[in-house]
Amino acid sequence: MKNTAGLAVMLLALLSLAGCSLHSDDDLYHIPEPPREFQNLTNRISTVTDQGAEYSAPLSGENIQNIQLQDLDGDGVVDSAITFFRMSGEENPLKIYIYRQTEGDYELEAVIEGAGTAINYVDYVNLDDKPDKEIVVSWQYSDKLHFLDAYRVSGGQVVQMLHTDYTYFKIFDMDRNNDQEIVVINQQTDLPGQVELYDCRDGLMELDSAAGISRTDLMTAEAGQSAASIKESDVRKGYLKDMVPAIFVTSDLFRESSNFRYTDIFAWESGEDGKKTLRNVTLDPEQGYSVSTVGNYAVVGPTDINKDSILELPSSVEIREYKSTGTVPNFWLNRWNQYDAEGQPHYIYSTYYNDRDGWYLELPEEWLGKITLSRSDTAGGGERAVIFSYWEEDSGEEPIPFLTIYRLAGSNRVSRAGLPGRFRLADSGEENPSILYAARFEEHGWDCGLDEEELRAKFHVIRADWGSFD
Repeated sequence: MKNTAGLAVMLLALLSLAGCSLHSDDDLYHIPEPPREFQNLTNRISTVTDQGAEYSAPLSGENIQNIQLQDLDGDGVVDSAITFFRMSGEENPLKIYIYRQTEGDYELEAVIEGAGTAINYVDYVNLDDKPDKEIVVSWQYSDKLHFLDAYRVSGGQVVQMLHTDYTYFKIFDMDRNNDQEIVVINQQTDLPGQVELYDCRDGLMELDSAAGISRTDLMTAEAGQSAASIKESDVRKGYLKDMVPAIFVTSDLFRESSNFRYTDIFAWESGEDGKKTLRNVTLDPEQGYSVSTVGNYAVVGPTDINKDSILELPSSVEIREYKSTGTVPNFWLNRWNQYDAEGQPHYIYSTYYNDRDGWYLELPEEWLGKITLSRSDTAGGGERAVIFSYWEEDSGEEPIPFLTIYRLAGSNRVSRAGLPGRFRLADSGEENPSILYAARFEEHGWDCGLDEEELRAKFHVIRADWGSFD
């Protein structure tokens, strides 16, 4: 049970009230005493803090409370309280105290100890075929060095199921059997990185198989230093076609004169011999990298763009500008593809993605190769506009504007959205939206094949979590 924040808040509030009361002269008014089991837990925790321990909650993830309530044994009753401490001066200063509620009282069941400077992350998941949950903990030694452990707690005993260093990791049911596997991404400075899959066997998380990340030194023949960068946000878990679980690892490759972005996709599928093996399904074995996913660097990565629970990958293509004077493209068209377990792309549709103004537009196939874009922004940023024009580059004709999409801010945004010819598309989503989006079909423009309702259906506001899966 991950969603324990509310219970933990209630518990902390009750703990803060323990031993305190407010009353009038006639002693008629009292704050209700917390339940006996919470008083008991308060005393247990006080025993630890009286020894010099201080709270040391996990730094990241969903479980970041000092006190977390869980159903560790899987019996449907939330009867475990997990607390996080630091005891300075000890060889293993980080402590995870696990209290179990029995007959109304909390008793100390076990203590997990770790070295390092902080507890970076904790989660409670099923790693085997039993109903109880295991505890996955990331110990932080420095900004760049972390160790990942998995523990089983049963009958007062702690069993370490896994211990490994890592760059990033994901917990995901890769084989769809309702038990979780642990996927570890390791990236080294001078060597190609790899992705490792750990599965539970005989009570321990064992390395099942590993697959390599694309070799960046093989991607281009360009001379000069190159560096591939993977950010935590660019390691995603999601699904391929036919709902095959996969891990998507997107890297940015920076070179002296050009930048690239590519995605390696890892799935755990049966081979010809029937054995499951982790594979980089997009890796071209002859060329040594995921050729089909390499594209120009852009701000958007793998995203469930059409909301069908399958992640799509964008291939960014420059939209040519009329009489452009710059050397860096201002407008990009993204061709979105789904991938299958064999690493084959399947085209979905194309979009224009406007990160600056916070929206994107699904582009009809009839527009592709026939449009150019330009901007028309007012001073102060209260009105920013993108103009779509019909233009066949080889025709020698000037572009013909047919559609303008506006981002409107400021106190007069409502009136400007209602100017003659304009119609509302969407807004930023608050009760009193601070940003409005409007559009206008230009007079005597190209017949683009859309009316107002169809344009609204293809227009989307970029939300902060628009591409999130995990």
